[in-house]
Amino acid sequence: MSTIQSYSYLVAEDESLIRKNLIKKITSLNLPLKLAGEAANGLEAIETTEKNCPDLIITDIRMPQCDGIELASYLKKNHPSVKVIIISGYNDFSYAQSAIRYGVVDYLLKPVTAKSLFESLQKLLITMKSETSALESYCTVNERLSQESICGLMEKYLQENYKQEVFFQEMSERFGFTPEYLGKIFKKRTGETPSKYLTRLRINEAKRLLLHNPDMEVQKVGELSGYPDSAYFSRVFKSCVGIQPSEYRNRT
Repeated sequence: MSTIQSYSYLVAEDESLIRKNLIKKITSLNLPLKLAGEAANGLEAIETTEKNCPDLIITDIRMPQCDGIELASYLKKNHPSVKVIIISGYNDFSYAQSAIRYGVVDYLLKPVTAKSLFESLQKLLITMKSETSALESYCTVNERLSQESICGLMEKYLQENYKQEVFFQEMSERFGFTPEYLGKIFKKRTGETPSKYLTRLRINEAKRLLLHNPDMEVQKVGELSGYPDSAYFSRVFKSCVGIQPSEYRNRT
């Protein structure tokens, strides 16, 4: 007996009452959607997306700190498989339509009615179900590897190649799965994305080289850790560790 595929969604809206009412309306529609979280602004939506990996985000266009267009832009760059529906007032509608370059799948005018919400979500669910079916049928040809096995192979691949330039598209072709599928199951199993795991491997190696090779130039440390660009290496190192590589080496 087959089970109905369900999808997770996040609602980003700075007005608490509107946000709660929108979630209530979605729940009342009895669609295969489960709430992955809610956010009062775009930054909260990004944080929740990184943590819970929703399939769909419904966002207001005007929010403090990070608005709906900025959120859509971030998702297009970092989570291109996540679907986005933008909610806007009449005066913002033309502005909302400009977000088409960020892959926004639909626009809903305020006040959002249950009817318009149902029509939009039902149409989107058909698309998402089709994509899921295609992905599942594609994955079955890959010797039915378990997700755990795939993650283990990905970790081994990154451990063996982190000192070189890693292309995730090339890695996905090597394993026979889409980048989106690999990223999703890797984060589900390990708690972090493949790119974050790769960065961790590289920064840990850089720390080791800095501490045990006091005469080695910082630029060379970066090269041996997988960062041929010394300026980029310093930025990534400081972002992860909090201080520059040279400061880390001389901290004691």
